[in-house]
Amino acid sequence: MGANGTRDRPIRILLVEDDSHIGRIIELSLPELGVPYEFVSAISAEDALEQWHRQPFDMLLTDYNLRGMNGIQLIEELRRQGFRPPTLLVTAYDSSVMRREVRNLRIDAYLPKPFFMDDLVNAVRRLLPTSSTHEVNGP
Repeated sequence: MGANGTRDRPIRILLVEDDSHIGRIIELSLPELGVPYEFVSAISAEDALEQWHRQPFDMLLTDYNLRGMNGIQLIEELRRQGFRPPTLLVTAYDSSVMRREVRNLRIDAYLPKPFFMDDLVNAVRRLLPTSSTHEVNGP
């Protein structure tokens, strides 16, 4: 953080979404956050892990249903590796079982599809780091 409480760098956000149209819509809605950010997208959990290892992110937005590893497995793998970024999980498979799993894993935010972009932006806004305690997201 800078001397006046602002971040010295943009917030790095990783979106993991295998539907490029949905990913693009999300990307176009994020300027509504009103904070400097760097946006990177991945089409699979495996691609996301590779990008994460190159340079960790401050926030993770992931779909549940991905090719290969699903969003929950991605979150679990990042945690096994010592990373615990603020995380939003979106899914078209909303169920009591899914909600219980989200609670048990203590995933920060959950948004069932379909959703309004305003709901997504507000969920992401609530996950934004507000102090230096949120800046340590890895080993």
